[in-house]
Amino acid sequence: MKLIFFGGSFDPPHRGHYEIIQYCCKKCDQLVLMPTTLSPLKNQPPVAESHHRLKMLELLTLDIDFPIQIDNWEFTQSGPNYTYQTIQYLEKQYPEYSISMVIGADQLIKFKKWKKYKEILNSVHILGFNRAYCDYTPLSGMNLTWIEDFNVNISSTVIREKIAKDQHIGNELTPSVQDYIQENNLYGYL
Repeated sequence: MKLIFFGGSFDPPHRGHYEIIQYCCKKCDQLVLMPTTLSPLKNQPPVAESHHRLKMLELLTLDIDFPIQIDNWEFTQSGPNYTYQTIQYLEKQYPEYSISMVIGADQLIKFKKWKKYKEILNSVHILGFNRAYCDYTPLSGMNLTWIEDFNVNISSTVIREKIAKDQHIGNELTPSVQDYIQENNLYGYL
């Protein structure tokens, strides 16, 4: 059986995440979304608190008819969590599954900076999603399926900036996530 996990800050989860999730649901038996507390390669922690990001992920995936697990394991770990640790956790939780990991091209560019990246390469298959502004060349020996025609280029950072400046965000968020952000005054939403 095949498991795909998709980790990230999801701060906020947006339509790009939604499109990736829909794609992955067609390619696996189990999908695990793994929001992180603190990404080791980012300077700042997520803006929205953990419980808000979990709720927004629930709202984002509410209409998808597939066994999606939103796992808060990384929230229970102290300090920054490294992907190789998450993979070890998933291997214990799902021993009968082969594991694939979703990574956007913007993160694949930095992949050699990830702690124990060679161990990650030996443990999982990687689904790499293209981003228009990224120029990425896969590492030698990388077990990678490259999703070249993925053309949803939405940034959580840009969405947060637009909300803080009271700018129109278009359809970058699903209505349920946008309503949740507004109702909870997240990201400076007034």
